[in-house]
Amino acid sequence: MRRFYLILLLPIYLISLIVSANEAPYIYISPNPSKVNIDLHSSNIDIISLGENNVNYSITDILKNKTSLSFSQSGGISSQNQLRMRGGEANHVLVLIDGIDVNDAASGSEYDFGQLFSYNISNINILSGAFSNVHGPDAVSGVVNIKTKNTNSFNMAVGSNNTNIKNYSIAGENGKYQYGIDVNLLSSSGTDDSGTSGGRNRYESDNFRVNIKSIEHDFTLLYFDTYRQNDRNAYGMLEDSEYASTDINQIYSKYSFQKSINKYVFSKNEIQYSTNKNNDFAPATGLWSSLTQSEKLKLKSNTSIQLKKNFRSKYNPTISIGLEHKKINFTQLVADKTYGNGDQMQGEYSNSYSTELIYPFKNLQFEFGLRKTTNQKFDNQNTHRFGITYKNKNKKIFFNHSTAFKNPTFTERYGYYAGTFKGNSNLKPESVRQYEIGYSINTTEEKINISQTFYNAKLKNEINGLANHPEGGYTAKNMASNSYRKGLETKLKYNINKYSNASISYNYVDSTEYNSTSEKQKSELRRPKNILNFNYDNSFFNNLSISSNIFYSSKIKDTDFSSYPYQNVYINSYFLFNTTMNYNVDSKNKISLVFKNIFNREYNEVNGYNSPGFEVLINYRNNF
Repeated sequence: MRRFYLILLLPIYLISLIVSANEAPYIYISPNPSKVNIDLHSSNIDIISLGENNVNYSITDILKNKTSLSFSQSGGISSQNQLRMRGGEANHVLVLIDGIDVNDAASGSEYDFGQLFSYNISNINILSGAFSNVHGPDAVSGVVNIKTKNTNSFNMAVGSNNTNIKNYSIAGENGKYQYGIDVNLLSSSGTDDSGTSGGRNRYESDNFRVNIKSIEHDFTLLYFDTYRQNDRNAYGMLEDSEYASTDINQIYSKYSFQKSINKYVFSKNEIQYSTNKNNDFAPATGLWSSLTQSEKLKLKSNTSIQLKKNFRSKYNPTISIGLEHKKINFTQLVADKTYGNGDQMQGEYSNSYSTELIYPFKNLQFEFGLRKTTNQKFDNQNTHRFGITYKNKNKKIFFNHSTAFKNPTFTERYGYYAGTFKGNSNLKPESVRQYEIGYSINTTEEKINISQTFYNAKLKNEINGLANHPEGGYTAKNMASNSYRKGLETKLKYNINKYSNASISYNYVDSTEYNSTSEKQKSELRRPKNILNFNYDNSFFNNLSISSNIFYSSKIKDTDFSSYPYQNVYINSYFLFNTTMNYNVDSKNKISLVFKNIFNREYNEVNGYNSPGFEVLINYRNNF
């Protein structure tokens, strides 16, 4: 693997303007590193805060129980799990852990939600829509920012399918620094993913986190080690196997420095470095068959300037300026060269320049952001986001228009699966143009909150990964005609009293692509049109609580890979009922019972992959 030559970004010094700074933002809706007023932002932002009653070891379970997002899980616990937002692809969603970009450039530039198990998730911020003007090319249909916390605790859980989870967390501080260390260990016999009464597919997932921070400095290190047995054949198709497996190793790191330059100027500089390595082992022999590996470096610098004094205004307009350099190296090695040599060593870099103006005026707020990205391997891209919000007491309405882009992944360009898939190095970036309009209402004392957002997006140059290759098999290809996404997001929360609350979230998604055979727009794969989630929380006697949810997904269009050419199939709609019970033994000890799919409904999120059925898990937690 080639090494990166680190280039230090010079901080931005703007001497002519006099400004002030606030604390760092808890949600990344803007390149502005000072705190943004979310109530006036031109979108509806979903913030999931996890209290003491949440047994939050699985990021997938948290999002499935608390939102109406669409997941595609290929088997049991810790199996591959993709998230699609607003009808986009899984690699159109940018995932951040404590602000660190964790999308895997070695595996399709998407994040696998089956790998994150942690008891120390404090909250999750979900931005729906195009945010390339802030986050770059991966933020096409949404951003998920997962925030962790430092605690002193121990967790131990046992459950169905011989699942065992252990967590050790310590935290502390002195006069200058705070620190936190988390270790999470998971093992499970898994399920028979192929559903052919073959052997179970074992999963092991270990991770740890180290965080050291002060007022100005913040360092985080994340490590993930995942082992999976797979039901697949030599061509990657679903088939019972005793030997196929994948070993995944990931390291993510971030150091940031933030400081008030003077009374009015605030600057934040950051460096991120990550490595991802995926080793696959052959289904017939268990011997090594392929490796994909990536290195990613990000250098970021942002400066915010409050213009209240310069504009002589009683309001507080703010401008921000940002610079970003990103470099990615990619390596692919394959054992089977029957159909060609799939070995690759590739690299690319990009530079971005962004600016944003946020201007509040009476009951209005105007937002205008621009970003220019210069790419080494592709055409340069310009993206923007314009928004306007009107707020009157506890009500707001908003409109925004934005653009975003997604560069082709290394897998789409250089991927190689013997006899099945060959990449296409001539792909163009995908680009999206969208608008959305919405509102939110909070009743008196915030007893009821309701919000709705309607969006409409047009995707150009969508990449089809199942195009016919002239030499046989499949390749990736830009589609000649546009694809479209539109939908409605609805959320309703009712705080019944200080002990209980209920919420409903509903997503309608219409995601289509052009079909050249029928000459019509057709529904895209793995995008259910309707997802409904009802959630109810209640506390009893100060030491007993219950959290239940009912989840509904309409039918899903998918692909049957068992025949050639592949055929489209439909997966039936389904309901799931889940509940968690928590009992606080005392102020330091808690026991939780987690019941998943209580009525043991048969369902699939991905065609052919067997679902676990009814599962139960008991968890013991000690805070010290």
